Amino acid sequence: MPINRITSDSLFIDIEHHFRISAGPGAGKTHWLVEHIKNVLHRSKRLGKTRKIACITYTNIAVETILNRLGTSANHLEVSTIHSFLYAHIVKPYASYIAKEYGLNVGEMDGHDDIILSNYSFINDWKQRTGQKRIRSDNEVVAAFRKTRWKFDGNDLICKPDYPIKVDNYSIKTDSYFEYKKMAWGKGVLHHDDVLFFAYQLIEKYPFIFSLMSFKIQIRFRQQFCIKSDSVKRLLE
Repeated sequence: MPINRITSDSLFIDIEHHFRISAGPGAGKTHWLVEHIKNVLHRSKRLGKTRKIACITYTNIAVETILNRLGTSANHLEVSTIHSFLYAHIVKPYASYIAKEYGLNVGEMDGHDDIILSNYSFINDWKQRTGQKRIRSDNEVVAAFRKTRWKFDGNDLICKPDYPIKVDNYSIKTDSYFEYKKMAWGKGVLHHDDVLFFAYQLIEKYPFIFSLMSFKIQIRFRQQFCIKSDSVKRLLE
């Protein structure tokens, strides 16, 4: 890809081709992005009356900043974080397709957060299921759950912290982290990493989701970062 230098005054770029902007802090990226979005909204011939374009970012603060700067120009735009976009357009509407496979209680699903289930009866049930009744420090078990992340090990997704964790001199079994996940899913609880996990599973197993989404949002899903399944995979690595 050829490299072109732009400044905050170079607001417009060809809206029909992919491109990447690389700039350091304070270089005016958000200002440029907002002006480019306005350009697309006003000039695109592919939006029509009902379609939208998607602006996917990393933080809720960035979402609020972009929306505030766009004002009324945001009518045909959906601004969201990566996790919120995947939850709203992939996980929430299609979770029922894989609910039985993962024991997911779709009826109780209500968004996603990083609240760890930690009440006494839940932890005790987890100990019983995983054969780790000798562990007594519940707070340390909860802390271990909080450090759990989805990761790719070769071609397989595994659920574990970055390093082995001991509680009361007993190493927590690796497969017991996945057991925690299944117990949480059974209550309809999804953590942020679970959104990436389920989005990846759904995109891999049901490619038609791309086609259905394209009716709502004008975006080249098979080429766009964060939507393609191997891009979700990179987020999990």
